[in-house]
Amino acid sequence: MNTAGKPGRPRAGAERLSRDAILAAALKLVDDEGVEAMTMRRLAGTLGVNPMSIYHHLPNKAAVFAGLAEVVFAGLDAVQPRAGLSWQEELKDAARAYRAALQAHPNLALQVLSDPSAVSDVVVVTVEPFYRALDRGGLTPRAIFESVNTLVDFVHGFLLGELSVRAATFELAPDLVDRVEKLPEGKAPTLSRVVLALGRDGLHYDFDSGFESALTVLVSGIESTLR
Repeated sequence: MNTAGKPGRPRAGAERLSRDAILAAALKLVDDEGVEAMTMRRLAGTLGVNPMSIYHHLPNKAAVFAGLAEVVFAGLDAVQPRAGLSWQEELKDAARAYRAALQAHPNLALQVLSDPSAVSDVVVVTVEPFYRALDRGGLTPRAIFESVNTLVDFVHGFLLGELSVRAATFELAPDLVDRVEKLPEGKAPTLSRVVLALGRDGLHYDFDSGFESALTVLVSGIESTLR
């Protein structure tokens, strides 16, 4: 008896589907072509299955993006600090790891940052290393909570700027030296002194260096509240 059309029987190719396989294909699609390319129909076409086969594992597009966030942030909450680190360096490592996870998938990062509600359950546990480091530092629960929010907001904001450029460095203000040289004498003397000291070749912004500088300032500020 032919049972091919009976309800519940997987369509061709569906039996090899799994949630992990679907998410792997979706992540490649987003990485290669952007968030807009990730539709359930396009994803099904990539996998060579009927869209209904995907809904058995992931009921809608929001569930796919939530799953992708799980893939990107997988294991961040369980990463153990390097031996012998101070709490300050442990905190910096947590921020670096969080940034690196987002950097690895820039197209998806923009989606995560623009719609955090879709991945809130995942993001909640990714900040465990921040909480752990600050708790080691002896901060109060309120100070820990506020410090983590500040640090995560900083990483998100920094990433948005970084992803808009999509390059490791960029020229901060190509004509800044020319503008400064044209200023009236005595106007913005400190700005003029610094810019002219750096010169045209010194006005390039490096994202890695900028991130580390800002991170040091933030962690030092948090540390100062304990004194």
